[in-house]
Amino acid sequence: MDFNIEYLISLIENQVEENLNLEYKSAQALEKHQTKTVEVSKDISALANADGGIIIYGMKEDNEQKHLPKELDPIRRNDFPKEWLEQIINDKIRPRIDNLKIHPIEIADNEVIYVVEVGKSNTAHQADDKRYYKRFNFQSVPMYDYEIRDVLNRQKHPKIELAFDFDNKFTTLIVNAINVGAVFANYVNVKIRLPEKIVVNRNEYRRLDNNIVEIFATNTLREIVNPYAQIVQYWPSRYEPILPQTTFKLVKIALHNFPFDYENIIEWDIFCDNANPVSSSLRLGDLLNR
Repeated sequence: MDFNIEYLISLIENQVEENLNLEYKSAQALEKHQTKTVEVSKDISALANADGGIIIYGMKEDNEQKHLPKELDPIRRNDFPKEWLEQIINDKIRPRIDNLKIHPIEIADNEVIYVVEVGKSNTAHQADDKRYYKRFNFQSVPMYDYEIRDVLNRQKHPKIELAFDFDNKFTTLIVNAINVGAVFANYVNVKIRLPEKIVVNRNEYRRLDNNIVEIFATNTLREIVNPYAQIVQYWPSRYEPILPQTTFKLVKIALHNFPFDYENIIEWDIFCDNANPVSSSLRLGDLLNR
C-alpha cells in the first residue's frame, strides 16, 4: 500500500472508521514526557500482539462521532523527527518489534504525518509499563495470561490468515490463505459465510439460516493423470503444505451485481493442524481497502 497525502484524504472523505488494524492519533499524542511515550509503547505493542495494522499520528478524530477521522493534524518535524519516534518505539518495547516501518508524509515545510505500519509478531511484546496489551474495541487493553501464552505459541503452530482479492470486473471474490507464521501448515480447512443473494452459484453451497451460504475451502490439489486423454482422470486428492510466508489460492466465489451493499458481512473460520481455530469477519466494503 502507498502511504501518501491522497491516502490520508481518502480516509477522511470516505469516513473510514478505526478498527482492529487502524488507529488515529492527533499530534498531541507525541510529546516528550513519560506519560505520552508510555502510551506510544502501549499502542504499538498492542498492534504487534494482535493482528498488526497501522497507527496514524497526526489525524484528529471527530469529537461527536468517535473513531472517525475529521482532519489532518500535522506534527512539527523539527520537534518530533522520525528518528525520535523510532527510538521511543525501540527503547520502550521489549523485545523490539522487527517488522515495523514508519512512513513520514510531508504536508508542508516542517509539517509531517507519521504512518506507523506494524506487522503481526510471532512473540509477545511488553510495553514500557511492564504490561502486555492487545487491540480491543478501539483501545489498547491489558492481555490475560492465557492470551500472552497464546501469542508466545505462534512460533510453535502454523498461523493462517485469509487475503481477499477481486478479478478485474469485480464479479469474482478470490480467497487466498497466507501462512504468516514460522511453521509450515499441512492441513488447512476454511468455512466462509456470505449472504446468499450476492453469491451466483449459491445452490452449490451449504445453506444456513438467515439467508446465508457457507462455502468450504481447503488446501487440496487434484492433479490430472493424463491431460491428453479423452476422459479426464485425476490422481487422489492430496494436501499441498503451505510454507511460511507463502500463499495458497483456496477458492474463487462468483458474485452477483457488483457493486453490492458494502455493509454485507463476510465471516470465516480457519482450522489448521494443531493450532486453535480462528474466526473473524469483515464488511465487504472493507475488502477494497485491504
